[in-house]
Amino acid sequence: MVYQVRDLSPEQKHAAEVLLGHPVAEDESISIKTIPPATIIPPKLTPQEAVDAWHALCEKFGDRPEVDPVEEEEAYIEAMRSVRPNFRPVR
Repeated sequence: MVYQVRDLSPEQKHAAEVLLGHPVAEDESISIKTIPPATIIPPKLTPQEAVDAWHALCEKFGDRPEVDPVEEEEAYIEAMRSVRPNFRPVR
């Protein structure tokens, strides 16, 4: 909802200024929106089970193979273009 500062009571205006951290002018508008807290899903593994799973993956797949920096950069640029079609890398 959008509020006009000129329509706020002195208490409401003061509260807005406290929340914003600066004075507001009579010709300004203020928008207030609530955001629900993010849902955090707790892990199903105990810390020791997570460590054991990590070690099992390392044994199965070994260390990460060397990556060609040029291929890695090209893959990054392509990924950026897939989500931002106008993306232009700075070189």
